[in-house]
Amino acid sequence: MEAENKKLDQFTKEVIQDAGLSSPSVDFLANVMAEVSKEESLVKAQNPLITKVGWMIIASLFAVFTFVLTRFSLGFSILGDWDLSSLMIEKYEMNVDIPITYAYCFFFLLVFVIIQINFIKKYFYRSLKN
Repeated sequence: MEAENKKLDQFTKEVIQDAGLSSPSVDFLANVMAEVSKEESLVKAQNPLITKVGWMIIASLFAVFTFVLTRFSLGFSILGDWDLSSLMIEKYEMNVDIPITYAYCFFFLLVFVIIQINFIKKYFYRSLKN
């Protein structure tokens, strides 16, 4: 068995030495890159499932429904004996004092996050165009 393997190894070495190494042409890389650049990449536009106007409509409907459910009583309720008017904030008289420093911090954090989101979005749009 080992004799056969040695013969096979010797035969393989002879065939490889006889064939020699073939080298690509001088401008092989340029030719490949030219062929690759000829093919147009298909860029499909990404459209959001819900547009900005849709989100605005959803948010406004949510706000209207929340206001109506907490402020008005229609005389009947699908929730049974639950009194939704008890959810009104005026009954609880919640007193929350937020220090002005925290308010400034949250405001500037929000501003910087919005700015960063816009910069990142522009960066990705530019990179997709190139």
